[in-house]
Amino acid sequence: MMKSYIFISVLLICYIHAIFGFVQSQLPEDAIIVAKDGSGEFDTIQEAVDSLEKTADSERVIFIKNGVYNEQVTINKDYVTFIGEDKENVLITYDLNHNKTGSSSESATVRAYCNNFKAFDITFENTAPFPGSNAQAPAFYSRGEKHYIENCKFYSYQDTLLSYYGTHYFKNCFIQGLTDFIWGHGRAVFENCKIHVVSKENKTKGYLTANGNTDENFKEGGFLVTQCDVTSDGATFYLGRTWRQYCYVIFDRTNFPGDKIIAEGWLPFKNKEDYVFTSKVGEYQCTGKGYNTYGRVSWQTIFDSIPTVEEFLGGDISFVSETIYKNYTISQNNTIIEE
Repeated sequence: MMKSYIFISVLLICYIHAIFGFVQSQLPEDAIIVAKDGSGEFDTIQEAVDSLEKTADSERVIFIKNGVYNEQVTINKDYVTFIGEDKENVLITYDLNHNKTGSSSESATVRAYCNNFKAFDITFENTAPFPGSNAQAPAFYSRGEKHYIENCKFYSYQDTLLSYYGTHYFKNCFIQGLTDFIWGHGRAVFENCKIHVVSKENKTKGYLTANGNTDENFKEGGFLVTQCDVTSDGATFYLGRTWRQYCYVIFDRTNFPGDKIIAEGWLPFKNKEDYVFTSKVGEYQCTGKGYNTYGRVSWQTIFDSIPTVEEFLGGDISFVSETIYKNYTISQNNTIIEE
């Protein structure tokens, strides 16, 4: 009877977690709380990051309470985890772009230059002007090994989400943009994400990806987009552009609005036309209303099989579960404890 009660209680907590976000009472004692209303230790996220010791070998949690955080945030310390109170109400936003800074990547609203970074239940946004000259404006920049991002939202128009270098895993996320809005040299998986193509003014043609893999063995970089749902506000789009010599992108069992995909599917960057002959890009068992691959470019790869998430990220994804966000249960007296 007691075991059944505990099991039901665990299921209830998991349901509440999924619907309403992470409950503050589950935080470890040393978690840092950021709050705009003054109820936390800091009222900016950057101050919380700066307060951490330079080195660590286990997770340090920063819990971000509901609010709009208008700041550019840089994380240059390992083992940092951001947990938002509610992804619909925790917004990190800024407005830099390439035109303002001279760099696309450095314009990102949040820049994670570190290893073992995680983020849950947060919205990342870049509101820099678009369209325009040098309008690249990432909402998030991931550079480092073993990054795991779950249940987050990313908003911009151009270069929204940058997987620069390293192994990155995005799950159950929402990613919005128009031009090359999933891009970088990194090795990244996007699982069960919603990818939304949005037009603005006279810009109605999109490009979902721009992968920059430079490894001829296709081990260091590449994107695996698996079991995702692609939607559009009416904009048509290419699946991607071959940005670097060994561009590597797989769309696996992903749902598409078939009438919005431009038939060719893929496009080279200007003056980089030869990259189409050394790249591996294509679709595997995708679906959707009106979806078909008729008219695809002749150089698209036909995949007979594809790697699993684990295989694509190097075989070990244990880092995903190494976080308080996933490791809690209920004791017999109904107290939440770490597993």
